[in-house]
Order: sequence, then C-alpha cells, then structure tokens
Amino acid sequence: MEKSLQSKSSDKFKIIDQLTYEKIQQNSSTANTRANVSIRNAKYKRKSGISFNLLNLRKPSSVAKKKSHLKLKRVIDTAIKNGLKHRGKQRENGRKKKKSRLKKRILRYRESEEKQGQRTNDFEDVLQQLTTLIISPKQSEITPKKSIHSSRFCDYCDNCTTTQLVQLTDQLLRELNHFQRRAYAIHELKAKAHRRLVIGFREVQSFLRIKKIKLVLIATDCDPFAGQAGLNQSIASIKAMCKDQQIPVAFALQRRQMAYALYKKALIGCVGIINYDGSQALFSQLLAALKEAQNAYQWLVQQTNKGTKEIKEYQ
Repeated sequence: MEKSLQSKSSDKFKIIDQLTYEKIQQNSSTANTRANVSIRNAKYKRKSGISFNLLNLRKPSSVAKKKSHLKLKRVIDTAIKNGLKHRGKQRENGRKKKKSRLKKRILRYRESEEKQGQRTNDFEDVLQQLTTLIISPKQSEITPKKSIHSSRFCDYCDNCTTTQLVQLTDQLLRELNHFQRRAYAIHELKAKAHRRLVIGFREVQSFLRIKKIKLVLIATDCDPFAGQAGLNQSIASIKAMCKDQQIPVAFALQRRQMAYALYKKALIGCVGIINYDGSQALFSQLLAALKEAQNAYQWLVQQTNKGTKEIKEYQ
C-alpha cells in the first residue's frame, strides 16, 4: 500500500527547471501562431482580433493612377514602327483625280489670258495718256454707263440675282441634297437609280438628252472661253436644249456658293434637278422669283441701250 501511495504522490509533484520552462513556453507560442495561420474559417477571423491599417483605406492620387496607366501602355520604338507592314495602299497626299478635257482646256485658256494681260497692261497705259490729251472737255463730262455683266455676272446670264432667288435656290439645294444622302444611307443601289439632282455640265447634258431634268441651275461666275467643246459652247447647248424642252434655267448662285450648299470642296458650275418631291412649295416659289428676276434683267438691258444711244447722238 505504501508503495502505491508513493507512486501517486510522485506523479503529482514534478519539479521543472527554469530553462525547460522557457523552452516549453516558446514551443507553445509557435504552435499557436501556426494554428492561427492554418485556420481559414471566416467566423473565427471575425471573432479573433483583426489588425488593420488606416493607410490602406486612403484613395490613390490621380498622379499615381496616371503613372500606373502609363506603365500598362505598350511602348513601340520608332525604328520598329517604320519596320511594320501596313495593309492596303497608303498615299501621302491622297489619290489624285484625273482632269477632264474641259478642265484642261479651261486651264490652258487661263494661262494664255495671263500672258496676254501682261503684254496689254503697258499698251493700255500709253493709250490712256493719249486719250486724256485728245478728248475735249464736253465729251469728258458725259461718261457711258457700265455694262451689266462682269466677272461675277457673265454674259450668258439671263436674269438678275435677287436676294429672294438666291435664298430659295440655296434652300432647295440643301433640302434635295439632304434627301439624296438619306436615301444613299438606307439603300445605295436604289438611291443611284432614283437620283434627286445631278452635278456637272457633262451629267446635266446627258440627263437632258433623256428628258429627265426639271430645272437647271448654272453658276454666274463660270470662266467662259470660245472654241470647239469649250465652256461657251456647252452653256449654249444646255440653254438651247432647255428652250426646246421648256425647262427653266436659273442663274442665281456663284460656284463657291453652290459648292457650299452641297457640302463639296470643289467648285460647282452646273446642277440639274431631276426630282423635287417633298419640296414642291419651294420649287414653285423659286419659279415665281425667277420670272421676276428675268423681267428685271430685261428692263436693265433696255435702260443701258437707251443710255448708249443718247451718248452716240450727243457725240
């Protein structure tokens, strides 16, 4: 009995050294940390003391964002860029449009006129000096009226350019161009088959032969020149065809104004209107304004003729 009691008492009382005690504590702390790291339960994390830093909640500045964005961008060297192959054709100044025969003749005529102008300038100065010496004071008092026509209003025009006529033609061109563009956006093939208007002297002449044009608009400041297949001949042929078919011809806008109304970069000399559905009221107003402008032009011509006759009788 005594032996058994001694063994039980020896189990209870255990003497530990200080070094061994410190080692046990270190082992227990490392075990606890490993256990905390290995736990992946969200509930346990909520219960346990979570450490957080206020600096993490701070929003990043715009400069930092820009820097991060720049880092992500792919930087290509200029030498590599030049070495890369491009798909399709690439032209520096764009595709050059071929000049028509009529355009080539106009350019030649302009060059010849410039050369002649340089020669005649000196001759005109001498003539003016001579006329000032010869003309009597009575004749110098009477000066003949200037002609109606000028570089902006050429000889082929048959009507005055009134403000009402200019406004109506501009409005009609804009509306019809809007309708045509809308039709092209919906269905291109149908829009080509049913055009609203046609641009250019050649196109207008071809559609006049088919008898499809309802109104012709010609610019007032075209560069006319004589000769075979010249601009004078083409304008005269268009006017003759319109007279045979009883189609009105209006001279209201200049080339630049017509191009601006139709959203074109190049100058436009002639426009033929084929279909004016949707703007009938404008078309009828334009015709009425055109008749008034034609009457005003005839009256001006009569007045100028009277003035020239009076000057001749006086001389």
